[in-house]
Amino acid sequence: MANVIDTIDKYQYWRDEKLAKSVSDIDNCTVEINKPEQLSTAEKDKLLTLCRYNNFAIFQTPQLQDYESKLVSFNQQLNLVDFDQHLYVKNQGLARITPSEQKDQAEFIPYTDRAIGWHTDGYYNASEHRIRAFTLFCVNAAESGGENQWIDHQMVYLLLREENPDITKALTHPKAMSIPEHKVAGVVRRKTSTGPIFFIDEITEQLSMRYTQRKKNINLYNSTEIKQAVKKLDELLNTNSPYHFSHRMHSNQGIICNNILHKRSAFTDNQASPRLMLRGRYFNQIQ
Repeated sequence: MANVIDTIDKYQYWRDEKLAKSVSDIDNCTVEINKPEQLSTAEKDKLLTLCRYNNFAIFQTPQLQDYESKLVSFNQQLNLVDFDQHLYVKNQGLARITPSEQKDQAEFIPYTDRAIGWHTDGYYNASEHRIRAFTLFCVNAAESGGENQWIDHQMVYLLLREENPDITKALTHPKAMSIPEHKVAGVVRRKTSTGPIFFIDEITEQLSMRYTQRKKNINLYNSTEIKQAVKKLDELLNTNSPYHFSHRMHSNQGIICNNILHKRSAFTDNQASPRLMLRGRYFNQIQ
């Protein structure tokens, strides 16, 4: 992708193609997968096409035995191999996203039954550990709630820029958003991370984003323009558009995406069979 942020004619070409080829019906974004460990050419082509123009695809598999290894194989066939080895990764890049009774793990909202606001994964990471893609696979759905919502971050940029180019200009400021360092028992686990909200990724050359609505977790640059632009961003995210998606994943269903904006509603579990999602986060992009 050419630099659509700085070049008007390239932006206009990209915008027109994006609007023409984006899919807004979730049924048309779903791919039936027969054997996730051995994708057919047609299955792989459809997944790649959806991820190219929408930055995500929903996939449906049969009931799986040994689902963790088959999901790893599925991801590897789509170039997702360089995984984020964070604290709670258990199996070849997969983390088990389920309510945890461990105090340290339960400090992180994904490991609770609470709602999660709009964000991109790894928004707090340094640029050398940038999350470019993730997959989420439902093993067990919650008894109620736990609905996933998402929107293509590139479409968010497009809609904001079409409303007012000054909004997206402010959101590309190199110091727009900072995430403070994270300390545990006085030890710095993660350094302060400062950067733009929208940017062109230097490796993929794609329009990318880092963001969270958890304002207590971030510091915005002391600029009226940036604060007003973030307010406009939040207003867009909290409305409904043809490009907003909402879906409650059921067993054997998942999403694969280029780190789109997403959120989750609160849920109630059946204690005998708690909600369990498998998540893989990757430093490389789907291809």
